Amino acid sequence: MSEPIVYLNGEYVALDDAKISILDQGFLLGDGVFDVVSVWKGVLFKLDGHIERLFLSLRATGLRSTLDADGWREVIIETVRRCALDDASVRFIVTRGTPQAIVADPREHVPTEIVWVAPYIFLADDEKRRSGIRLGISHLRGFSPDTLDPRYKALDRLHFQLARLEIASGGFDDVIWLNAGGYVAEGPASNVFAVKEGTIFTPGEEILRGITRQTFIELAEREGFTVREANITAFDLYSADEVFTTSTAGGALPVREIAGRELPGPVPGPVTSQLAEAYWRMRDAGEYGTPVMDS
Repeated sequence: MSEPIVYLNGEYVALDDAKISILDQGFLLGDGVFDVVSVWKGVLFKLDGHIERLFLSLRATGLRSTLDADGWREVIIETVRRCALDDASVRFIVTRGTPQAIVADPREHVPTEIVWVAPYIFLADDEKRRSGIRLGISHLRGFSPDTLDPRYKALDRLHFQLARLEIASGGFDDVIWLNAGGYVAEGPASNVFAVKEGTIFTPGEEILRGITRQTFIELAEREGFTVREANITAFDLYSADEVFTTSTAGGALPVREIAGRELPGPVPGPVTSQLAEAYWRMRDAGEYGTPVMDS
C-alpha cells in the first residue's frame, strides 16, 4: 500500500498530516455522523445507498455539508484512487466542526468532513468465517427511538464499545443486544438473521437499516427464500436452525454458539452458505458497483 491519503475539508493530505482541532465537536461530544462503504476488486459496493444514508443522518441531526451527494461521490472515489487499494473499507465522516465559542449554538457550525480509506476489514478471521463465531448477548439494551433512534449512524460509539468489552471478557467473538422490549436488535457492527425451517427471520424495528442487511434480504428473495422482518427473542435464536450476522465488513458471518448455546450442525448451515456464496458472486461480478478507476 502506498502512503495513505485522507480527504480533509477540501484537501487530500497524507494520513500523518491529517489533523483536526481538539475542540472539534466530533471529538469532544461525538457530535457527528458517518458511514462506511467497501471496495472489492476495485469496485465500490452500493456507494449511492451509503451516501443517501449519510444524508438522512445529516438531515436528522441538523448537520450541514459543504458537499452534495455528487460531491461526496467524487471525493470518495478520488480518495480510494489515491490510496491505490483494490480491497478497502472507506469511512466518511461529518462532524459539527470547531465552534467559535466554548458554549456553542449547534445550529451555527462549519462542518469537518473526512474520507479515510483502510485495507478491507473482516469481522472474523479465516477460521471463524469457516467454522462460525461465538455470539454473546449483552446486558446493555439498544437505544429506542425516544432516546437516540438507532437509524442515526452517529460518531458516539461508547455504548457499542462497552458491549464489545463485556463480551470480549467472556470469550465471545461478537455481540448483539436486545431492545427495551426484550426483542433482538443488532450488534455494534452487524445485523442478525435466524433461519427456522427454511424461513429467514430478521429484526425490523429499532435497528440501523444496514445496507448489507438489505442486500441479504434481496438476495434471499432472489434465491427463493421467504424473509420475514419480525420481533424475535433470544429464545428464537437459541432454537434456530441457523444464525448469521451481516455487515459491510465481510458479508455474512455464520454463528455456531449463542450465549453458551450450541446451534445444530453443520455450521455454516445450507441457507447461510447459499446466501454467502451468492453475495460474493455479486461482489465479484461488480453488481451494484462503482468502479474506482473508470469513474
